[in-house]
Amino acid sequence: MKKILTLLLPLFLSLGLGAQQVKDSTAVYDVFDKLSENLTVNQSPQIKAALAAHIDRNARRAASGLADQTFRIRIFFDSGQSARAASEAAASRFRSLHPGVPVTRSFSDPFFKVTVGNYATKADAANALKGIQQEFPTAFIVRN
Repeated sequence: MKKILTLLLPLFLSLGLGAQQVKDSTAVYDVFDKLSENLTVNQSPQIKAALAAHIDRNARRAASGLADQTFRIRIFFDSGQSARAASEAAASRFRSLHPGVPVTRSFSDPFFKVTVGNYATKADAANALKGIQQEFPTAFIVRN
């Protein structure tokens, strides 16, 4: 799905459907309606069906209140005497290994926690977890 959107983004921008003109972020545009009459696009029906299913799935998620749920990866969780310093070290180490990935440190009595990333689906978090567990073997997925 991301590959399709990446391929279609330049087409949207060239048609003048840039973000500055979109008033409703939930609006759905059929890019093929905006194309010139002289252009023929051969598209597999499976692609159109997959896109429609994706849009429908997102609409159902939003209606059920699940759209705001995200997943993160907890790389540190401890309550020992040196837990504060260890959580700072884990956060710093993660930032140096994965620049640009959000890192959050928190304290929930008596535990210090370090959580990273922000993933829309559990599958995305699981894919990221595979790489993160190489540096942080005790990492696990948590629901936000």
